[in-house]
Amino acid sequence: MINEGRINVRVRQLKAGRLSSVLARFHGRRDAAGLREFLTDTAAGRTPADDGLPPYILGLRAQVGRGAARLRSRTLAEHGELYVRIQAESVRVVTQYTVRGEPAPAALARFGRMVGQWRSAASVDRQRAQQLVDEANQLIACYWDAAWARTRREGHVSGGRPTGWLPGQIALDRTWAQLDDGLLSDRWYAPERAGHDADPSAVAQALHILDHQAARGGATPSGPGRR
Repeated sequence: MINEGRINVRVRQLKAGRLSSVLARFHGRRDAAGLREFLTDTAAGRTPADDGLPPYILGLRAQVGRGAARLRSRTLAEHGELYVRIQAESVRVVTQYTVRGEPAPAALARFGRMVGQWRSAASVDRQRAQQLVDEANQLIACYWDAAWARTRREGHVSGGRPTGWLPGQIALDRTWAQLDDGLLSDRWYAPERAGHDADPSAVAQALHILDHQAARGGATPSGPGRR
């Protein structure tokens, strides 16, 4: 168990530069005494639960969450007009292909260009969000390296930090997996299956038409794909 009384830290910055790495190691060394049981459990082959993570790690996770949310909001703020046009054009595409059963290559190509612009913008912000995750994980590694090294010097564990052992490691959540999910806003904050089992929206139907027509040699969307 982590002795929270021995751990008191506020994460001030996230960038994994030299100073931040030094600070992460400082916090790890300082917190080591309160983490002794946590580390010795690992040395004994047990897997400590994430709900006992120290405040430094929780602070990093919170910063990444806030940063990723800001990036997502910025995508909509900077491309709000494009978002509205995609919503409107999707209705036209679905009407032509699904309701009337009449292919409309020009409308689909126009929709594809809009979606391509959206995917390009969303891809940039996803890369930035991934950078936040990578920088935070680097600091987490520095923190645990220092905590483990001090605990080893005190004779409570032996050897180096186990390969792959990184409690609190951060990963982008599932809402970043599909670039087009930004156009399906119900999938951002709803439970895991919400929106996926319901009747598809016009945008979802139009995206399906776009991707399948492109696969068959029809209109070709520009920009990166859905992943």
